[in-house]
Amino acid sequence: MTADAQPQNLIDADDRSPMDILPYWARATNPIVRRHLGLYWRTLPPELEPILYTTGFWIAALLLGIIFPFITDLATTVIVVSVLVVPVGMIFYLRSLFAIAANASVTMADEIRNNTMQLLMSTPMSLDQILLGKVAAAIWRKMDDLILIIYGASIFGPPLAIMHYAGLFPLRESGIITYVMIIALSLVSILRLVLEPVMLGMVGVGIGAFIPFRSIAVTSSVAFVAFYFLLLIMLQQLNLDHLMATLDAAQDAAELANAQLALALGMTVFVELALPLLLPYGLIRLVIRLLARQMRAN
Repeated sequence: MTADAQPQNLIDADDRSPMDILPYWARATNPIVRRHLGLYWRTLPPELEPILYTTGFWIAALLLGIIFPFITDLATTVIVVSVLVVPVGMIFYLRSLFAIAANASVTMADEIRNNTMQLLMSTPMSLDQILLGKVAAAIWRKMDDLILIIYGASIFGPPLAIMHYAGLFPLRESGIITYVMIIALSLVSILRLVLEPVMLGMVGVGIGAFIPFRSIAVTSSVAFVAFYFLLLIMLQQLNLDHLMATLDAAQDAAELANAQLALALGMTVFVELALPLLLPYGLIRLVIRLLARQMRAN
């Protein structure tokens, strides 16, 4: 009885579609998503296991590095490769984001211009799911590129995080705090690669809804992507300059410098770890709320 049941359970497990792990609005089988995909509906869903295994390996290595520092020293040998690979990945990532924002704005602009949005709103799906479905369609068109980029970030991102924070806070002097920040930055970098495509796709949908002209919507969406990254880079650079100045001042006036250093560290955590997650999530919710209010008013 047990021998017969075990193969049957294995068969049932193998028959499960990887698409089931995604929310319904994000699945390529969703009718609202599929109507915009064309040949891209054949794109396979992402495999999460390699990302989880690679990220888990780096976290374990960094945690062991707290006790055995030579493990972290061995990890730094990958930094040279990371410095070469990550900038190339960033170029392809920006290219994918430009395409996602542009495609999302075009699909929404077509709906508004053709007066078919009311027809979609009459379906059983909620308005939030309809809007997110259009974002998902744009993301599925670049899914293969995004998955490769996430794989690369999970492998080569942590060494760059080590280089970034170890240059500011020497590992053997700062202790566990630096390791925690390295792990946090590595996880935030991967989560950003999931949130930012959704955010920029949603912004593209919002632009397409308010500017139902293809060329203008595409140009505005691409400009917003560029503005978003320039804003983050400027904030991070200003924060880095302030942090380095505070670290230099901490060697002189101890009492005043301690308060300034605590404030600078808090700003670093906010700008580099919290803001890259809070800003995309907040923009997604804000655009959905504004579009929902506008659609219902019309």
